[in-house]
Amino acid sequence: MQSTIKIRKIKKYFAIGIYYIKLISPLLCIILLCSFQPGKKYIIYYGKNSSAVERATCEDLKNDLKEATHANVMVKVEPEDIAPSGDYRILVGSRASNRLMDLLAKKDLINISSIQPGPQGGLIQVINNGKQKILLLAGSDAEGAQNAVYDFCSKDFGIDPLSYWTGYKPAVRKNYNPYNTSARIVDPPVVPTICYFENDVDELANLHKPYLEYDMETWKGMVNSLRRIHYNAIQLFDMLGRAEFFTREPYKKLRPNYHTNLKLVDSLIDYAHLKGMKIQIDLSPGYEMKSLTDSEAVCWTQYKQKWIDTWVYYLTKTPLGKADIFSLRPRNQVWDRAYVSSCGENKTEVFNEVYAALDSVLDIYKPDAQKLCICYDDGMEMFNHGFNPPKDFTVVWSDDGYGDFNSLPASTKGYHFGTYMHAGFWKNHTVHDPYPEKIDSVLSYMLKRYNAKSYIDVNGQTFRPFLLNLEAFGDWAYDPHAFNGERFYHAWAVNYFGKVCAPFAMSSMKALHRAQFARNGYVENLSEIKRLIGFLQGGKGINNQIMSDFINKISSDLVKRSSLVETAVEEASLGLPKAKDQADFYFDYIYLPALMYHELLDFENTLLVAAHLKWDYITGGHEKGKLVAAKKLMLNASVQLKLIYKTSLQGDKNRKWATWYDPVKRRPNNGFPTPHMITSIEQNLDRLEKLNNRQRRQERTERSCR
Repeated sequence: MQSTIKIRKIKKYFAIGIYYIKLISPLLCIILLCSFQPGKKYIIYYGKNSSAVERATCEDLKNDLKEATHANVMVKVEPEDIAPSGDYRILVGSRASNRLMDLLAKKDLINISSIQPGPQGGLIQVINNGKQKILLLAGSDAEGAQNAVYDFCSKDFGIDPLSYWTGYKPAVRKNYNPYNTSARIVDPPVVPTICYFENDVDELANLHKPYLEYDMETWKGMVNSLRRIHYNAIQLFDMLGRAEFFTREPYKKLRPNYHTNLKLVDSLIDYAHLKGMKIQIDLSPGYEMKSLTDSEAVCWTQYKQKWIDTWVYYLTKTPLGKADIFSLRPRNQVWDRAYVSSCGENKTEVFNEVYAALDSVLDIYKPDAQKLCICYDDGMEMFNHGFNPPKDFTVVWSDDGYGDFNSLPASTKGYHFGTYMHAGFWKNHTVHDPYPEKIDSVLSYMLKRYNAKSYIDVNGQTFRPFLLNLEAFGDWAYDPHAFNGERFYHAWAVNYFGKVCAPFAMSSMKALHRAQFARNGYVENLSEIKRLIGFLQGGKGINNQIMSDFINKISSDLVKRSSLVETAVEEASLGLPKAKDQADFYFDYIYLPALMYHELLDFENTLLVAAHLKWDYITGGHEKGKLVAAKKLMLNASVQLKLIYKTSLQGDKNRKWATWYDPVKRRPNNGFPTPHMITSIEQNLDRLEKLNNRQRRQERTERSCR
């Protein structure tokens, strides 16, 4: 009886199962049809001895091919032999990591070795091994294989190396045949270490909470792009806990109780290493994780052991010990300023001792590390007058923030030489100063005269506004002899905006460059605005004569600067309807920065006219009409400031970057004007007017009593 019941239940469940199979089978067919990718597969092979970097590069190649072809792409370890197949086969690696590649070289089918074309160099070639065609993306080493892959992805099927930032996607190439690829050598870079300096990164680090920290997606986007535009090192700085983050009030308000996130730092380093990037650390002992005090940082003689102990702590107790390159600046070890000894030292003698001590520490704890002495203006002066770090340090010469050199070496003194350059500077932190032609001329001069090709460090501020200069620096360092600034500029604009629009984009950016004469820029204009507001508010401690000199000094500059920025906006406007771009990149990169700068200068000009009126009132007999006119201007200023806020908060059209320009979390250098400040100015002008009225009444009373 029980067995009969069980049989009935089984039949029942079987019938239910058949019913559901019939029900979902059409759906399964649809899913299978949708997932089926017609055409040949692409199979990417990495070597059995491939490094993590090479395997990660194969994954990049896979993702790029999928995006460009919509085909089925697979990554596999190399087989014993590549048998004939209808699929496309791609071999990635070096002779050291890939056995099949080594065999092909031994058969003289390819000319690749550790010295041909050389470290970081590579080869792109299609060969026929007698059974099967194969595309080889080969390197003299792992970095060379990377360079071959990224060169192939960019030039052969249009992958934008800056796609994370631009939003650009490649045109789909169905039935793409990689065997039609032209053979070419990927030359090693002329400058072997091309480093990005992660510095002044507020907007980038404040995209998401917690503020003052990258999220990993942003970090990956930056590292991936840098590696594809020839950079092979990155200097961590802000993420290590720069002194401002835990000492200055705007930062303490933005991120109370700030502490360096060492777990995050460890992850940042690991990812950069995975993508073939070396890590550089400046060993100035001023990071939040362990810092010298202000007094300890300006007396080496008394506190030298604390300096050394801090270096050793960084190298042995933190992720900083995983770095590959270590630098030091001969200046104040906590703040970005010259070393002024508190104990009567000769600073040249001090830093000769400091670098000798650091050299010994690194020889013990990081014997294979690359060592750098990065000279700012004070360091350059010392180098020309008796400062001599150990010879295994590369000496790095700094520009003035705008791509020029105010000071030059009297001699290289036999040191390997490099340069520290700015794609962006703190004075123009928000709106870029585009200058590919200057990059070409200035760096080529440094190469020719000082053989400055051992190293380059590029400060990109918040990265995204400075893409043009960043890519230009990378291209120059890769091949200075082939690089032409004007040609690069034009090709860059055509690539992103099309032939018709490119002239307008270039004209706008060139006007923007000319507008930043005298080492000025958006943030420097904020500083001028801050001083004007202070004067108009009647701030205490303001020297009227100094203020008068300041007002007169900036007046003529502001007229010229405003005219040039107005031209930048007009040219950008003309290009807007002609741009063939994606993700509104033309609006975000060309038009919006020029517009923001123009609005700021309009606001500054209104304040400047009001300041002239107030000054004339103070010095010209207290003419009431001057105050009345100044007060009327504050109505204009209020409207202009609202427009500045509106434009900043609307920001980019690509919503990925929404809130980038939000005044609440932008870099606080020189502050940002607020509506309350305008109200305060109006109140001060009212007080002056009332005081003037009282004085005039008193004068009339005194006259009537005579």
